[in-house]
Amino acid sequence: RTQSPHVFLDLTSRSAEFVRERFPRIYTTCRTYGVDIATQAAPVRPAAHYAMGGVRTDLDGRTSLSRLFAAGETACTGVHGANRLASNSLLEGVVFGARAGIAMRETMAMPSGGPPEEPPINFPDISESEVRELAWDKCGIMRDREGLRSAVHRLESIQLGSFPNPRLPEYDLRSMQTIALLIARAALAREESRGAHFRTDFPKKSPAFEKASIISRELANVQFLESTV
Repeated sequence: RTQSPHVFLDLTSRSAEFVRERFPRIYTTCRTYGVDIATQAAPVRPAAHYAMGGVRTDLDGRTSLSRLFAAGETACTGVHGANRLASNSLLEGVVFGARAGIAMRETMAMPSGGPPEEPPINFPDISESEVRELAWDKCGIMRDREGLRSAVHRLESIQLGSFPNPRLPEYDLRSMQTIALLIARAALAREESRGAHFRTDFPKKSPAFEKASIISRELANVQFLESTV
């Protein structure tokens, strides 16, 4: 109603000692930015916590690439849906992490047939700040067709070039651009609102989309599957 960029979290009704002991890391972090949550209200605004979905795997962490496994919050096993909760993350990490570890150990005992052929790696000609702005402004909490289309167009039009001596930031930027494009494509294809995915132009759930969406290099468009596994 006020159009303010944030609301306030007020803990000043509790003693300063309680706040410091109960929330030591948050307290220290806020002090770094000039906010003492023991004596003043802290500004709070929405932020992207994590992405739903992830790398599609079987129940032992295997992906579609030979000898590549994924587990934890990076994986999509099918035990979480349109929302991810802390308990889902624990299940992904503890249960499927252990299952993937066992499967990897068994796989290591088998002949590999030699290392796979590695394609040349190109890197996007875009700044990290632009990728972040696109992801937040066009693919964030509230989405619509116009914004998602513009994000897809920009992320697809990025020229890829080779760095003579790529460093970790270049690899990070390439991953950020890839993930942002996958999110934008999937959100554009899902013409409904479900869980943490909210389309202002499609604010209701649709039975037609009561299934998982998947993107792969072999698919020209997003496909919707009855099951993630």
